[in-house]
Amino acid sequence: MRSLSSPILALALLGALPAGAQTFPPLVREPVLTEKLPAGAPVPSLLKGAHITFAPGQPTGRHLHPVSVVGVVTKGHFIVQIEGGPERVIKAGEPFFEAANVPTVKFDNASKTEPAEIVAFYLTDSDSRPLIEMLGADKH
Repeated sequence: MRSLSSPILALALLGALPAGAQTFPPLVREPVLTEKLPAGAPVPSLLKGAHITFAPGQPTGRHLHPVSVVGVVTKGHFIVQIEGGPERVIKAGEPFFEAANVPTVKFDNASKTEPAEIVAFYLTDSDSRPLIEMLGADKH
């Protein structure tokens, strides 16, 4: 008879797990975001991440990223508008995507009284490439 090398495995097979041993259901993976990287975007070879905190009511200002950005709102909610598109609200736990070289009109903390936070990941090809370019309101 072959011996079992793991006492836990042996007990599990016999149906006698020790008191307090937990079993867990399988992990559930729910898709939350699928975006195509734009043609002409830098080919990602470096991933940079940042935790960014916005003061109450703080706007970002019209800007673009020379690299694609993907992230998640970790606190609060934001009013976001990609140039040419409608305003939308993204809340804590929801993802966002900003395509390379596409202007973002607003990415503003929607609360006038509470800070809001995001974690953003920049898909870049160089440690020296700028991650954001401020455009100003006059550059339409």
